[in-house]
Amino acid sequence: MNKKTAGLISILVILGISLFIYLDINSGKQRIELDATKEEVLKEIKESKEYTEKTIQLAEGNDLDIGYLHQEQAEHERKEDPKKEAIKYFIAGLLSNNTDIFLSSFNVETISKDLFQSKNPDKDNVTKEIMDKISRKGTLKEILYKVNKGFLNTDSNTILLTIKYDDQKEATVNIDLLSLSDSHQEDEIGTYVITTSAWDMIKQIEASLQ
Repeated sequence: MNKKTAGLISILVILGISLFIYLDINSGKQRIELDATKEEVLKEIKESKEYTEKTIQLAEGNDLDIGYLHQEQAEHERKEDPKKEAIKYFIAGLLSNNTDIFLSSFNVETISKDLFQSKNPDKDNVTKEIMDKISRKGTLKEILYKVNKGFLNTDSNTILLTIKYDDQKEATVNIDLLSLSDSHQEDEIGTYVITTSAWDMIKQIEASLQ
């Protein structure tokens, strides 16, 4: 085997390994439709508000239809992927520039610590600063979602987001989630919130873009 052939084989082997690593890293990623996600979350919030108002009206009128409430509550709480739901609210908050929606995706203790890391007394402005840094001034173009694997290849509570921006730059962010469900039933669909510091997300983004 001459040097030219050996060199060609080495290049092909390196390319093959690189392709395998790329496919392994990117396998299982789901593309999140940004506009559809924002509209879906805004619709859910509106329906939740209407459900709450109707429940109050029924209770005040002493005409409480338990069957109706259970059916409406079941529809409201039914989620295909509760982990993804937390990420969708996180994204919808960024896309709509809505601080309330953005904050609602976080664990209360986590986001409170984040907000008070800043000396700025206007915490709404601090939230907007955080959102601006994550979205890089509203230039989100595409987001890919993947649940990282844990022990014995089972799904973990850590989500990998690949964030692409309008200037073609790309960042990867690992986000930890916490289940708020206090039920021990296996078929219970819980609610998840983000426990990763928003400032830590910003550090991950900035490190990826270097």
